[in-house]
Amino acid sequence: MPRIPKVFHFIWVGDERRRPDACFETWKLLNPEFALRVWGNREYNEYPWKTKRHMEAMWRTGQLFGVADLMRWEILFNEGGFALDADSIALSPLPDWLFDCTAFACWENELISPGLIANGYFACYPGDPLVGRLLDKFVAARHLATRFIWYKLKHKPVAAWKTVGPRVVTETVREMRYSDLSVLPSHFFCPRHLSGQTYRGAGPVFCDQLFASSRPNGYQQLQLEEASAESLITMARERLGR
Repeated sequence: MPRIPKVFHFIWVGDERRRPDACFETWKLLNPEFALRVWGNREYNEYPWKTKRHMEAMWRTGQLFGVADLMRWEILFNEGGFALDADSIALSPLPDWLFDCTAFACWENELISPGLIANGYFACYPGDPLVGRLLDKFVAARHLATRFIWYKLKHKPVAAWKTVGPRVVTETVREMRYSDLSVLPSHFFCPRHLSGQTYRGAGPVFCDQLFASSRPNGYQQLQLEEASAESLITMARERLGR
């Protein structure tokens, strides 16, 4: 069975002055055997994306995280590896056994949103069937960033999490009955939900999620571009009591 490539993929499009490089470096610091690749504005402009028209539409509606989600799926299908949200902070090294599977993701949160698969932490080898099915859906879709409201005779933005994120991932897994996906406990990668629900158990916690893109001016307020990898790891461990 092919192994999941040991490469971290981070995606950052838009204002590169706000790019949280220190967050990316926390993963490399604690997992030095992994390669680290950052996909930015240059890659957005130059890579032969199959879903580029949807990316452009997401950008026009101000959903840069939707652009990143679409890039994530194409990167994973073509390159394989582990794609992570940009505002995640590594807390401990990843065990080798985590990558002894076909593909893995984690639950969004078992208490707040039971049954919903998160897409912010997804790993697979190139050509994964689930990711391929998602891309087929995206390419075939007329619109992903908006939907037409007939009685208003205009298009209205649609939340990216519904069309290119957790909801469509969860629906597609069920449609395919895709049992090859290992869905891990949310506390592995999302121990602290956006709602504030926090895991307090003694099980594995590999990172902290800041949800900066879910808050107005979240990256600007956090000023992650001014932090060091070491200081972010210390901050996250203290916040989670680790």
